[in-house]
This record gives sequence, C-alpha cells and structure tokens, in this order.
Amino acid sequence: MRRRSITCVLTLLVLAGLTPMFAQFAPGARTLVLAHNAYPQAGQYTDRLDRAVAAGTPLAIEIDLTWGPNPKTGKNFSLVGDFPERRFSEITGDEPILEQQFFAAVRPIVEKALKSNDKRNWPLIRLYLDIKNDPPEHLEYLIGILHKYQGWLTTAVKTDDPTRLLPLDLKPMLVMLQDKDNDIKEEYFYNRVPVGGKIIAFGTAKFNLPPGTGLTGRQIDQARNSMKPEELVTERATNYRRWWGNTWDAIEPGKKSEAGEWTPEKQARLEAFVNYAHKMGYLISLWNEDGTDADTAKKMGWSAKYNFGSLEAAEARWKAMIRAKVDFIATDQPQEVAKLLEESNIRASR
Repeated sequence: MRRRSITCVLTLLVLAGLTPMFAQFAPGARTLVLAHNAYPQAGQYTDRLDRAVAAGTPLAIEIDLTWGPNPKTGKNFSLVGDFPERRFSEITGDEPILEQQFFAAVRPIVEKALKSNDKRNWPLIRLYLDIKNDPPEHLEYLIGILHKYQGWLTTAVKTDDPTRLLPLDLKPMLVMLQDKDNDIKEEYFYNRVPVGGKIIAFGTAKFNLPPGTGLTGRQIDQARNSMKPEELVTERATNYRRWWGNTWDAIEPGKKSEAGEWTPEKQARLEAFVNYAHKMGYLISLWNEDGTDADTAKKMGWSAKYNFGSLEAAEARWKAMIRAKVDFIATDQPQEVAKLLEESNIRASR
C-alpha cells in the first residue's frame, strides 16, 4: 500500500509538471481560497482586493475583464469588470484597468518575494483572468501586459508535444484563464507560442458538449450540470490546460438558498468530481459559495445566486471541499474560508 501511495503521488507530480521538491503544488495537495471578483464595481466595493490579500498567501484572485468602448477616447479598451454588450452604454471610461487595479496593488508582495527568493509557497498569487469577451485585439493587448510582467510569472516551456507537461518555472505569480466553448484563447496563449517559448498563462479542461442538437448556451450549461465528470472531460491535462473550473451547480443544482442539508450523497458527488479531475492531472476549482444574510450580500455587492443564506450553510460546503481536497474554493468571503483552512491545517499537523 505504501509503494502504491508513493507511485500515485509521483504520478500526480509528473502530471502537474512539478518536481517532488514542490509537492505542495500537485493536484489535491493543497486547498486555497479563490477570491471571486476582487475588484470594484461602479465605484463601489473598493476594498475587495484588499480583503482578498488580507486572507493571506498563497491564494487565487479572480479579475473579470471586458473589451468595450471608452466614451472618453472613442476607442476600445480592456476594463476591469463584467459588461455584456447590452450594457456597453453603462461604461463611463473611468473604470479601472488591469495594471492599476491589480498589478500595482500586488507589486509590494511580488517584489518582496523575488528579493527573498523563498520558493516554498510560490506562486503566492494565482491570478485568474475571467476574460468576458475575446476579440483578437483584446487578447493581443493582454498578452502584451503579461509579457511586461513576465519576470513575475510562473511559466512552462512549450514543446512539440502538448500532452507532455514540463516542470513549471516557479515565480511569485501564476496566471490562469477560463477557456470557454469555441473561444480563441488557446490559439493566442498557446498555439502561437513557438516551440521552446514560454507559456505565460494556463487554461482549463476542455468540456465535452452534451448530447443533442440545437441547444442554446443555457441548455448546454444545464445539461452539463447533470453529466458525470468522466462524461464532461475526457482529455487529460496538457502543458497548457492545467486546471478545471466548474460551477457548484454540478454538485448541488438549484437555488443555493434552498439547498438544504449537506448529505453523504452530495459529498459522494463532490468527491467523484474532485478525484476524477486529479486523476486526469487537473487542479480543480468549484465556484461560487457564499453564506450570509440577504441584506449583507446586497450591501457587499455579492450575487444572490451564490448565497446559501447563512454562514453555517456555506461552512458546511467549504468543509466538505476541504475534506475532498478541492484545489480552489471560490467565494466572496475569502477571509472566512482562509480561517477554516488555517484551522484545518493546524488539526492536520497535530
């Protein structure tokens, strides 16, 4: 049994592109907070990024990006926030951009880490860029920004075999992208990188389409929530696709406020997803789990569709994810999840 356990760990390390020295970064080795939408909206909620960072590193931070019209310049620009095309008229041109909203804020953390060169917890920050629309000019702009900060970024060398996961060159940050159906992120962030060049951002598992024709996007999402994990993803992790981002609805469908008790059946569904993702070589994130009263959620700008209605209900899900070894717990309450993780780590060390 011991030999089998060692073999499994080494297999995960190879799939993750890691050496045994950095075993804490293998799929399932460590659960981290993923701070959901850590940016201001319409000039409000300006402390979101501060609260995320206050949860402690290492952690993951989500930033939404939209390519939209700037009414002040008459040109398109990449702004922090989620603006579907129907809401382009709401864009003022005063919205923050990625460099000022994120890179400037984390510069002290990154520069301190580079100076100390203590790689034990690198990457300290996983930056999850949720790119809401991806015309080529948006992706080209973002690639330019990331290359500007490449000295901060964890990278991997591209080979002529995408299924061969090379070791990660660890730095204080790592950039994660959410690949969606029929988008072009892989073309720009991986296919156009020359063999021997550096991959500077890492994409997600490729989801299979559910059976049926003529399905709308909403119908596809709903059908996927009832699929088994081995039906949803059949391709192993690649040198580019290293993580799996999944909605919590696949574990517990329906309104969060009506979810009821956490049951052994729900735990089994959760563990089936997590274990399969890890077997296929992916880190896995499940989004989004909050727990507070409706008034507080509204005051903080948190979506009601992610709210279980009470801290106790959310904690039951967070603890279940910790037990199942989920890699990223996505939430608007990063400090509360970080506290649970710290308590869990203390118990595990005893």
